[in-house]
Amino acid sequence: MPTSFYDVVILGTHVGPLVCAALLARRGLRVLVLGQGVLSPSYTLGEVEVERRGLIITGTRSPAVQSLFDELAIKQDIRQRMPDRTRPFQLLLPDRRIDLYDDDRWIGELAREAPEVQRQAMDITRTLGEVREELDVLVRRNLTWPPETFLERQQFSLATTGQRFDREGQGWASWSQLPARHPLRTAFEEILPHLSGLLVRQHSDASRARLHGHLLGDVTQLSGGSSWLQQALFSRIRSWGSDVRSRDRAQGIRRERRRGHIIRLARSDEEIGCTQIVHGTPIGELLQLVSERASLASLFDRVGEPRARAYRSLVHFLVARRGVPDALEPLGLICAPNASKKSFLLRSREVDEDKILFTLSGLVEEHLVDAGSAPLSFVREEALDALRSVVPFLEDHLVWIDSPHDGLPPSVWQGDTELPCSDRWARGPHTMPAVYEYPTRRALGVCALTTRTPLRGIFLCNDQVAPGLGFEGPLVAAASAARIVGSPYRRQEWLRRGPWARRTV
Repeated sequence: MPTSFYDVVILGTHVGPLVCAALLARRGLRVLVLGQGVLSPSYTLGEVEVERRGLIITGTRSPAVQSLFDELAIKQDIRQRMPDRTRPFQLLLPDRRIDLYDDDRWIGELAREAPEVQRQAMDITRTLGEVREELDVLVRRNLTWPPETFLERQQFSLATTGQRFDREGQGWASWSQLPARHPLRTAFEEILPHLSGLLVRQHSDASRARLHGHLLGDVTQLSGGSSWLQQALFSRIRSWGSDVRSRDRAQGIRRERRRGHIIRLARSDEEIGCTQIVHGTPIGELLQLVSERASLASLFDRVGEPRARAYRSLVHFLVARRGVPDALEPLGLICAPNASKKSFLLRSREVDEDKILFTLSGLVEEHLVDAGSAPLSFVREEALDALRSVVPFLEDHLVWIDSPHDGLPPSVWQGDTELPCSDRWARGPHTMPAVYEYPTRRALGVCALTTRTPLRGIFLCNDQVAPGLGFEGPLVAAASAARIVGSPYRRQEWLRRGPWARRTV
């Protein structure tokens, strides 16, 4: 017998499902959030809090993002936690350093570092601004991403009639006007998988233009990172009368009659009843929870099954401030001098007056990773070589190195003391988030899986729904899922409050 009942149960504590839970709770539904085994966003090493999964905020000026933050009443809090929102994103190319501005300073950067392509780059930048305005109009219309029903497809088709992209998102390819091997074009290609959930070859022209437009003055990081954002959403969900149980996870889901589900929790075997379920982790985990796996197979027949092709790894470096160049910006991309080496997304933040924490994020190809294999020592070595290229005499100022993903213990460079590390069990290659390859993509090429599943009352709201939009993708998917899940309740509210409703004095 169920011990409690909720309107909606959300599985997962990533940004997308938490925003969906907050929206539904804000609109009057009783919601329960289960952690579903998602690791905490950060851990403590020594006295420094470091992240397991880097959070890059893109599209803060997008109408979709602004409206969601307004509805959840966290817009001002997020603005206060963006100390570097006026700092440019930096391309650290071999023998070049280019800062990406959204004003006239961009002309000076091109004249200094890439005068041979200055005219073409300015034309591309002008077109990126026009495309950004067109796509802003599109996301402002509260459409469902991706559209599935007849009415949703009709609304989406009418909204995209004036776009320069076709239904698959092809039309105008940003930065393809430059020579094929030019460093600036290569850098804008390499940045795509670091800002989104798609590999370079899977991006459509529309998703490329959207992300490239954000790079020019609309990319930043949060003070407090994923941990602060998660706790802020937890507090919003609880303040609107819903519950969060981040340490619990569902062990199984079974159908109960026509419109109900029973969720059995792991460890305690407690049963919880609900009307609808929103799944916020990779779809492979949903297959392990339900008994009707054949129904999900029909979804894969229609849109294809995602396959992991790479994994995202993080390496942290604590460096003395006196050894860091003043020209280095908090966000940047380190491009290798030749195509055989990888590029790394560089993030930095001040730990105290004397130390700076660098975080390098890179992709590890799928065939190099085995969750049960020996530690991946090359992950730390490649990141160290990349940081050496931008921080001279790095070894003289390095305090320690650590990675939650390579399976190695923290490495102390100054002193012989052992660094205490929290959550030692949550380390290793098995904790790396995957980057998937999708057989089909829809809605201008930015969406992969559908929000609705063949299982009645179960919906998707994870990073696999709109992987081509970067940080904007999970928010758009959350708004779409909340709109679909909450539609029956809106109709009931209309029936209760109509002119025919019973009035009492």
